[in-house]
Amino acid sequence: MLARLLISFAYFLESSKEYKRVKTFVYNLLENPKSKMKPYFDAFIIALVIITVSILIYDVDHHIPYHMVVVEDFAISVFIFEWVGRFWVSANLRLRIIKYHEDLLEKNKKEKLSEILKIIINQKIAYIFSPMSIIDLLAILPTYRPLRVLRIFLIFRMFKIFRYTKSINSFFKVLKDKKLEFNFLVLLGGFAVFMSATIMFVFEGGGENKNIHSFLDTIYWAIITITTVGYGDITPVTLAGKIITVFLVGGGFLILVLATSIVTNALSEKINVVRESKVLSQISKMDDLIVILGFGKMGQVLASELRHGYKKFMVLDINEENLSKAKELDYIYIKADVSNYETIKSIVFKNDVRKVVLTTDNDALNLSILLTIKAEKKDIVVIARANSYENIKKFYIAKADHVIFPYQTVAEVAVEYIGSSVKFDAIDNILVQKSSITLDEIDIEEENRYIGKTIEESGMDDFNVTVIAVLKESDKENIIFNPNHKTYKIDLNDSIVLIGDEKNIFKIKSDMIRPIT
Repeated sequence: MLARLLISFAYFLESSKEYKRVKTFVYNLLENPKSKMKPYFDAFIIALVIITVSILIYDVDHHIPYHMVVVEDFAISVFIFEWVGRFWVSANLRLRIIKYHEDLLEKNKKEKLSEILKIIINQKIAYIFSPMSIIDLLAILPTYRPLRVLRIFLIFRMFKIFRYTKSINSFFKVLKDKKLEFNFLVLLGGFAVFMSATIMFVFEGGGENKNIHSFLDTIYWAIITITTVGYGDITPVTLAGKIITVFLVGGGFLILVLATSIVTNALSEKINVVRESKVLSQISKMDDLIVILGFGKMGQVLASELRHGYKKFMVLDINEENLSKAKELDYIYIKADVSNYETIKSIVFKNDVRKVVLTTDNDALNLSILLTIKAEKKDIVVIARANSYENIKKFYIAKADHVIFPYQTVAEVAVEYIGSSVKFDAIDNILVQKSSITLDEIDIEEENRYIGKTIEESGMDDFNVTVIAVLKESDKENIIFNPNHKTYKIDLNDSIVLIGDEKNIFKIKSDMIRPIT
């Protein structure tokens, strides 16, 4: 009976939109690294940790005022909420119970309460005894003032900060990856300490050295000496003791150098991984991202124009020389093989990517990436570079939204210049920003005061600009060139293309969003 009740409750939770909404909110707040809320919550918890530790330290020798007690009680309430929230979202038990029930239905077997309880207990016990969960629980204990011995656990509250600082976590991951090397150093250091302590105790123990009373004293001396600290409370008095001290100091210095070398090499190996993780986290929070695959000459020009237009974009390439240029220009970039499916998946498919531009000089590679993207995400706009005229048709067959053939473009520009040099110079001045006259696009969004008005009624003509065309959001292929200013009414999501002085276009953008009087 109880088993069926638990199964029914699991199905009820699965069908409850409110339950899922609340649990998703708590998960995004506490665990989801891509959530926009999590960084603010993490900073809030770090501030609470520092404040409460300061209060606990102050309470050792002072009587804390009431307002500090209130702050600490509030912080502990937050810590408890945090632990309970993590405990809650640590596993989707309802899905596991439902899967267990459906597996039994296929096998025509009856559910057992013990099996359901085993699923619940195993998942939750695993979280309770996880290292970070134990730290969270120990961090709450120092609040119980009658047991002052529990104050020693306040140090665990500082450990909570490790959860919220990615750099510290990355550093510990580096150390973990070099576990074999560090184990060897610890073994070597332990052997050196034990041997030195034994020799020191043989020659200077038994009253020979008044500061050595037991073997533990020589162990202490060896540890202090090998770490090159040397407090001076225990010093050798015999020749053998002095000789072993010299060798021990040298060995300690050697171990220190080896440890530093291991950490440095590990960090240098992982620095790209850490930087890539940071970039992935950064782009996961961006909307309407443009991805440039290949950062050759064409990609560099494109990136420059996108930055000038304040567009959000990133660069993918595997060539070190190209990436060094991206680094110099402070672009968002990742070193990756653009032909690798996992690269496309992690960058293009898992983020809000609006457009992808393929600028490599390899048509086969560009075509392969195009097919990969369009096979899974047809709504992503893909602009592909064709390096051979014969391949242009292939790109369009593969559903490229636009194909750029740079050699043809250069030839057409040259012909245009030969035939109409004055006209070409005028356009060239606009495109390369040699003139204050610019070509721009204005998107009509919600709460825009121009919506429903004709171009003449909007007052754009008063700013001495020329509306060249209007792109309809409902049909991007429907472009209205030179619209009638007296009859055409501006709609939501229209894109207005105009030419004019840069300052006047900026004034129009400002006028569009001012309150309607």
